[in-house]
Amino acid sequence: MGNSGSVNYLVKVDEVQVDRIQKLHHIIKSCFNNTNYSAPISKDLERGIEVLDIGSGPGTWIFDMSSDYKKSKFTGIEIESSIVPAILPFNTRFIYHNVLDGIPFYPNSFDYIFMRSMVLCFNESQYEQIIKESIDLLKPNGYLELCEGEVIFHNMGPISRRIFYSMEKILRNRSMNPLMCNRLHEFLAKHKLRHIQQEDVMIPLSPLNGKIGELHGLNAYYSLYGMKDVLAKHMRLSKWETERLIEGFLDETRTYQMYCKYTRVYGEIHSNSQQPIKKDR
Repeated sequence: MGNSGSVNYLVKVDEVQVDRIQKLHHIIKSCFNNTNYSAPISKDLERGIEVLDIGSGPGTWIFDMSSDYKKSKFTGIEIESSIVPAILPFNTRFIYHNVLDGIPFYPNSFDYIFMRSMVLCFNESQYEQIIKESIDLLKPNGYLELCEGEVIFHNMGPISRRIFYSMEKILRNRSMNPLMCNRLHEFLAKHKLRHIQQEDVMIPLSPLNGKIGELHGLNAYYSLYGMKDVLAKHMRLSKWETERLIEGFLDETRTYQMYCKYTRVYGEIHSNSQQPIKKDR
């Protein structure tokens, strides 16, 4: 994530957005059976491996993982240095770099690479290029795992449809895919990863579906606020009109049981030189 000129990220990063990203981590984790990953690497993490998080944001996923697996080493790569706390756990480090300029590590550097919620950062060709470069960084029998959510929601009301259909046009005009989650499996297969597994969950956005729905709806609301300037320009609305429209989305979450899909996909790199290591969660 970030605001670099060569990155497409549409949400203006500030303290509100950092808080939103941190809360979204816990929403996603809760909906995936309170797990941070799907790959079968628990024993490896307990033993101690090298892990890379691409687009690590404020480091919430890394801090959560590093607390659970103290023998493993976690590296985050992030373009915005200002959003990561100054005091870090002993088994973590952060590299501040635009991954579109290349991922600055040697081949065979990591046992496991994780990337999540980058659909608003990369166009489709950039996304695939990051996947290709990530695979080059994996050690034999290492895993790459991706997680993305739909940007277009289901069961929307009229105001929400107006907003998100405009959002879809904004993304498509930038060669970005609001439904990137549906291509993750395809990308991993195209680049010859094996044992590919996909896990989908439907996450509500309405308080009608309980606390998670309420929190996720608010999260989407604050995300829209971070994009209000982009939306206003595209929809040819004033700042006041755009803010009123976004408030209308929040109102509709209380009436319409909106939801969206999140997808986690992982695959293992093939190694001709070594026998696959049996990994069992």
